[in-house]
Amino acid sequence: MACLGARAYDPSVAVTKATSALLAMTALDTTNLRISFTSPPSGRVLVRLQGAVHGATTFPAILLGVLEGSTVIGRVAPIGGLKSTAVATAMATQEASFVVEGLSGDKVWDAAYGVETVIAATGIKYGGPNDATANNAFGAFIFEVWEA
Repeated sequence: MACLGARAYDPSVAVTKATSALLAMTALDTTNLRISFTSPPSGRVLVRLQGAVHGATTFPAILLGVLEGSTVIGRVAPIGGLKSTAVATAMATQEASFVVEGLSGDKVWDAAYGVETVIAATGIKYGGPNDATANNAFGAFIFEVWEA
């Protein structure tokens, strides 16, 4: 299984994608979380996305997926897990994977998210400084496309 494209975007300043309003699938970052690839001969790929949700004592219901322009190629409810026992400062890792079939030609896909249940104080967060300050860094958002 060959990797057709991968991004691990971890900017030095933290990014927050709000979960304070319901949201149809929307690209996270069309510059840094975009993958261009040529469809494999099988026409099948596996997509993997990973990031963190942070900011409140409860967590929103989100979807992670990919867009080609404004077309939803695939989306799923991610699985999640807590990396901390501190309630308000917990980072809940969100990971999604799914298969897309019937592909041909060149593709340009953007990592995307949608919000299905609102929690105003949280967000999908990534990046942040490498320092000794608590609660200001969240690690990379990961977006991969693999030949399936």
